[in-house]
Amino acid sequence: MRRYLLYFALSLLAFGECDDNADRLAISYPQVSHCQNNHIVFTDGSRLLYDDGRKKSFKELLNDADIEDMFHYYYPRGKESYGAPAKNYDPGRIRNEAFMRKIYGNSASLTRAKLTTIPFANGKRIKVTTTNGIDKKLRAISKELEALPAKYHKYYAQIGGTYNWRKIAGTNRLSSHSFGSAIDLNVKYSAYWRWAKGAYRYQNQIPHKIVEIFEKHGFIWGGKWYHYDTMHFEYRPELLR
Repeated sequence: MRRYLLYFALSLLAFGECDDNADRLAISYPQVSHCQNNHIVFTDGSRLLYDDGRKKSFKELLNDADIEDMFHYYYPRGKESYGAPAKNYDPGRIRNEAFMRKIYGNSASLTRAKLTTIPFANGKRIKVTTTNGIDKKLRAISKELEALPAKYHKYYAQIGGTYNWRKIAGTNRLSSHSFGSAIDLNVKYSAYWRWAKGAYRYQNQIPHKIVEIFEKHGFIWGGKWYHYDTMHFEYRPELLR
């Protein structure tokens, strides 16, 4: 409740001349100051174009997104959507790489400099970014996962991956894992649309209880994408405001 009251109070302030989604960026990322003249203004004075004004196909949204496009699909929090999404409905899969690089680091060496190793879920250790306290948020998630009944533990008994500066399979786009802001759970109990054989069929084994813990701390889930990736969680607090 306090978080929602804080958001309400902040939303009454003027973060710029653009729209509510630009304000959500300013609330969610300390590096963002405001939006002015259709540009996101960062606290160091640098700027990135917010909205290029183009109407885009799904493929163009993926490959040539501006910052405003990141909000193209509404992310349905909690149980609001827990099942097969509509075709090409991928909330959060649309990313502006220049924005992500500005927040987390513009190169592999810069992102690595911000990494730390933390304990996670029953004795494992993972490398994640310290940017915006993501390491602390994952520590809090870990405690909540460990407190779940034993039947849930198999889903994070192994970790599929965290930091890895790489491109998304089959694309030229950097993965959110490149920034240390994403985590994949146990591959054994996960499904990924590229692994599917034959006709498209949505698949998922990850319980909503686990998803809700991650969402509580600002992470969206790839299981809410038409192009599903049910092991995948990434920090995108602007989509959960």
